Amino acid sequence: GSENMLEKIKNNKLLIIISTLLLLVIILITKKIALKEELIMDKIAYDILVTKLRNPTLTSIMKIATALSNVSFIAISSIILIVVFIILKKKKISQLILGNLLFIVLLNQIIKFMIKRDRPTGFRLIEMTGYSFPSGHSMVSMAFYGILIYIIKHLIKNKYLKTFLIILNIVIIILIGISRVYLGVHYLSDVVTGYSISIIYLLVLTKYLNKYKIIT
Repeated sequence: GSENMLEKIKNNKLLIIISTLLLLVIILITKKIALKEELIMDKIAYDILVTKLRNPTLTSIMKIATALSNVSFIAISSIILIVVFIILKKKKISQLILGNLLFIVLLNQIIKFMIKRDRPTGFRLIEMTGYSFPSGHSMVSMAFYGILIYIIKHLIKNKYLKTFLIILNIVIIILIGISRVYLGVHYLSDVVTGYSISIIYLLVLTKYLNKYKIIT
């Protein structure tokens, strides 16, 4: 009992530390954007990803990566997963996937309309409309693939398959973020903030899911 208690306290402390650090990152970036100041990270990312690394092969890879977080792809994937889990009589997981997606999309839109940051111009490889901050693709992909990682971790018994799927989802999340900057439709600060918001949200959500044993 006491060992269990200590483990819980340790986990709570870690959760609070990570969330606080990410919240500080979000606040500092948002403050700079609100004051219309240039961010060093945006300049460095632009110099590396846009100026130095762009080539036809990488552009094709980045376009595929970005497509994995497009509205249509995420919506179709979600519908398939929801139907599969309903068939498997795991209605709570279906509700979780739907609720998770609706919440994060709505939250992203609210923040975008509050901050109203314009997208980068002059070096886009794809066309995008709407505001830039925080990156919707990054925020949604972190929440969508992040909750998939949580489901995989709890439901898949085979150790190798579980590890492979978790790594695959992590790689997809990272590539999506990089692709948004590479393709010239976002600043790195948009992506970092989008990720940070979703990570804090996922930490809180999974703590709740663990407590009430939603996925077993």
